[in-house]
Amino acid sequence: MHRWFFANEREECVPKPPKEDVNAELKEAPKIEEKEPIYMDWPFCVMVRRQLQGNEVAAISGNCDELGNWDPKRFIEMERSAKYMDDGYETHKFTLTLRIPRHIDVEYRYLIVAIDAMRDVSMVRFWEVHNVPRIIRTCHNLLKNCDYFGQQYVEGDQHQVNRGWATDETYVQFKIFNAPFIWGKQKPRVLHVYLQPMYELEPALCALETAQNVRLTTESIFHRNPSLETLQNTQLAHTEVVNLRYSVKLHFQASSGARCGCDDMQLFHCSVYNFEQTFYRLDLYTFAYKSGYDEPPYHYGYGFIFRHQLLNSEGSLRIKFNCASTHRPLIELNVKYLIIRALPNIKCNLRVSYARYWRHGHEVLEIGHRGTGPTYRVDDHVYRENTLLAFRRAFHNRADMIELDVMLTKDAQVIVNHDFVLKFAQNCEALLDKTLDNTDVFVFPSESLNRLKLLAMGAVKHNDHLLLPIQALNYEDLLLAQAMRYAGNEGCNLNCDAYLQSQKPFLLLSELFDVETSALPEKLGFLIEIKWPQRDNSGRWEVNSCKPSFDRNFYVDTILELVFRLAGKRRIFFSSFDADICLMVRFKQNLYPVLLQVLDHENPVQFLDQRVSVLDNALFFSHNLELFGLSVPTNVVLSKPLTVGQIREFRLQVLIWGSHNNDIVVRDKLKRWGATGVIYDRIDQPNQKGEQMQGVVCCIDSDATRPTIVSMEYMEKINKCRKPF
Repeated sequence: MHRWFFANEREECVPKPPKEDVNAELKEAPKIEEKEPIYMDWPFCVMVRRQLQGNEVAAISGNCDELGNWDPKRFIEMERSAKYMDDGYETHKFTLTLRIPRHIDVEYRYLIVAIDAMRDVSMVRFWEVHNVPRIIRTCHNLLKNCDYFGQQYVEGDQHQVNRGWATDETYVQFKIFNAPFIWGKQKPRVLHVYLQPMYELEPALCALETAQNVRLTTESIFHRNPSLETLQNTQLAHTEVVNLRYSVKLHFQASSGARCGCDDMQLFHCSVYNFEQTFYRLDLYTFAYKSGYDEPPYHYGYGFIFRHQLLNSEGSLRIKFNCASTHRPLIELNVKYLIIRALPNIKCNLRVSYARYWRHGHEVLEIGHRGTGPTYRVDDHVYRENTLLAFRRAFHNRADMIELDVMLTKDAQVIVNHDFVLKFAQNCEALLDKTLDNTDVFVFPSESLNRLKLLAMGAVKHNDHLLLPIQALNYEDLLLAQAMRYAGNEGCNLNCDAYLQSQKPFLLLSELFDVETSALPEKLGFLIEIKWPQRDNSGRWEVNSCKPSFDRNFYVDTILELVFRLAGKRRIFFSSFDADICLMVRFKQNLYPVLLQVLDHENPVQFLDQRVSVLDNALFFSHNLELFGLSVPTNVVLSKPLTVGQIREFRLQVLIWGSHNNDIVVRDKLKRWGATGVIYDRIDQPNQKGEQMQGVVCCIDSDATRPTIVSMEYMEKINKCRKPF
């Protein structure tokens, strides 16, 4: 009797592992025969449970030529076959029959793309990010159920969909925090803001009778009908909004806009393909003073943001609004903006993403802060932070990752360094006599630097010192720094010069990725903190920092391109105290995770940005904008033990940093509470032995101090290398 029951079931198959042959070594290796290519028409079907715009469709990408080889621009568009409501959700059904190879296992993912058919361009809006993609094995049959976007129905699997990243498009964000309206003679009231990108045509096209002088990139303000298919609804520009006071992800605006009250932190996120020819219209809506509960808001005023006003990657604008009825000047609004451009030289694909992936049950990470912690002294040995020796010692003491700080020099070299400025003492002789025991001292030659040159480069006098920003120095200038104290070689007498060289400050980030010279294997992960000065509550730049001179996009692009080029298979995390830097790293690439660092609430000086200084805001910000997680100070967790669990409920990971982590009892407690990783100092000293140095002070030698400096250097090498030179 024939077995017909299998016709209604999908055949599940797993490749059988090859049997072990005891005499395999004695036999000749069998010749691998190439399979003859076989192709077959394969039906694909996916259900999408989300609201889609008129130009958004489902697509598919995979690991073969027929599916685009994971290229985000070579996806295969699917056909929309049905739309209905399923359990209260708007559901779209997409189908596709495609000829694919059947002699190999085919891996694929579904994605949502926005397409402008008029210009043949597209952008990835959302895509599936399961660590193991969907797969069609060579033994699978054609009978299968329709898939659901983001769900694989694998045991323990969750809905895993990430927002897209900048491929060719540009992201423009407008921040309206805490109602920054300037009312003038008007009475303050609660306003709703509706922001809409608008595409300006060339003058030649405007002269045509059939052309519009302005093409709206979203639905018309006067006829907002979501079902209406118009030319405006097919343009590649989407505006979404999120209130960072609540745990609601980016979503499309309501017809009357988003409320911008005194307690609201509205972030408008615009995805624009043609950035240079796009401007933005802001419409204000409000309710009448005696309006009923069912009465809609009325149009209060309107204003514009033009392209020529967006000068740099970030800035502030003062927008003038006119009355919607009389068209006379009404009020003004202060808006901050951020422009996120695509990486020019790095192209990400759809093959894999670790941006929000973390394996369940993974052991807690042991992370060495700046290698072995801030520079400390044990007897007459000085163990310097952010040096090759510090990173090696952390690895040999079972560190899973090392935390390091990176910034750019004047010539755009990515260096590993923590402080934004160098502190130069004006009296080098007094410095060497009094502070050498508790301060890390660097000496620069007078042939290259002097007091007048420091002032010309932008140094600022502060008490008895001159503060010079790192961004004012070329990397060649930093190489001239000579450290006056070292750590002993601990038996490494064979190559003392190399050992002392490993303790030099101002290391290049590229040197760490060279496994042979750095001796840091790929299994050692890097937690890269991108340094960027912050403003404090008074509006001034934080202590010992300065106003950045680099464009944000150039700054982040330089770091990301170096990491993508050299990192290989090494685990990389990015973090920063700057929320906009985190957003840039998140939306410029789709591979590496990004964590927002939260400021310690016990710090006497708080940052002006509420996304960093307030834990709840940081939590909602990271969740709504799909970051990997938060880096939280230990004080916050110890004072509120439920903090880790609260963050994990939002499917975010938690790294915990702070001096309290130096105690093994505290570290064990944080691990039990669910921390993803613990960052602490002196990972090379189980008993936390040592005394922390009081920062770095630089000086410039002279004819009077040079003999003393040369003698001190000579004696230091003899003592630390234990042999004469």
